[in-house]
Amino acid sequence: MTFVVKSVETKAELKVFLDLPYSLYRADSNWRAPLRFERSEQFSVKKNPGAPTERALFLAYHGAKCVGRIAAFINEYHDEHCNDNAGFFGYLDCAVTEGLTETLLKSAEDWLISKGRQQMIGPAQWSVNEECGLLIEGFDTPPVVMMPYGRPDYKTAYESFGLLKATDMFAFQADLSAGYPRSKFLQSLLNYADKNKSITWRSLDMSKFRQEVDLIMDIFNDAWSENWGFVPFSDEQISHMAKEIRPLIFKEGLWIGYIDGEPAAFICMIPDLNELTKGLNGKLLPFGWAKLVWRLKVSGAKQSRIPLMGLRKKHQNTRKGLSLVAQLCETVFAAGRVKGFTHCELSWILEDNEGMIGICEQAAAQAYKTYRMYKKDLVVS
Repeated sequence: MTFVVKSVETKAELKVFLDLPYSLYRADSNWRAPLRFERSEQFSVKKNPGAPTERALFLAYHGAKCVGRIAAFINEYHDEHCNDNAGFFGYLDCAVTEGLTETLLKSAEDWLISKGRQQMIGPAQWSVNEECGLLIEGFDTPPVVMMPYGRPDYKTAYESFGLLKATDMFAFQADLSAGYPRSKFLQSLLNYADKNKSITWRSLDMSKFRQEVDLIMDIFNDAWSENWGFVPFSDEQISHMAKEIRPLIFKEGLWIGYIDGEPAAFICMIPDLNELTKGLNGKLLPFGWAKLVWRLKVSGAKQSRIPLMGLRKKHQNTRKGLSLVAQLCETVFAAGRVKGFTHCELSWILEDNEGMIGICEQAAAQAYKTYRMYKKDLVVS
């Protein structure tokens, strides 16, 4: 089968790029269509401060039919904090993998080499702070909000191209009614947090929403600073994220913990927007808005996700720190049950984050999906 790859140059071609997954995966029961306006804004440099200005988008055609897409890009924030001269790829979707995936990856690789990049990392949707990683285990259930979709055949195609594992990330699923009574170890952490007067926690103050977001992101940037591939959120990106996530936030879904009076940790739970938008095909008009509002306010979601949490570095691997994180998890789980959630995904968690993996397992959460980041060294002529 012969494929022709073309660079996206016009608004019409960008629309083809954005629309492809909706037709490509429509028959797949485990694919969840993201909101189309959100995908469009994700590519807008004016509306999304995390969108790279230096990027190339490619479409693959078989005859007159578009059958694949990929993006290659330079992440300026990554360049500021990492000394690896890396470029990125992402948004790879295709009708078939044999031959086509290699063709698309080669287009991205050639563009990155032309920019003098010495390493190719992905898949990512602009950065590791957004949707990233290729699903390699856990294909029997759909992805939750802000987690990527993937087919089993992509892994083989990636690795046949010479991409190697950089790191794996786990998604843990917790049945919010399971695992009681808690293990002796976890109960000891909870008891310690309850009795230690230097450990306190509170819920979100909605009247100071932006200040609260600034606070938790300060904790987040410190907590994650030594993790693989981490790039701190900029002030502009924090403002953008606050605007995007606010409609999904509820007071008892975000908790901030203190040690000796200083903000030390936080946890944030949101409803699974993918469950609420199922069947809308990414469209809010003409009736999608009404359905979404009804589902969000009336029927509610059963699935939730914890997309953000963090514990300041100086408290990691300490009894106070672990006890506070355990208490925040228990508190937000209880709030989730009141909200009507039956399950909660904790994601993503790096494979070498033994402390957080231990907390998940003690809370009877199971690792049920694995996402992989890949890398490849590039030869620059």
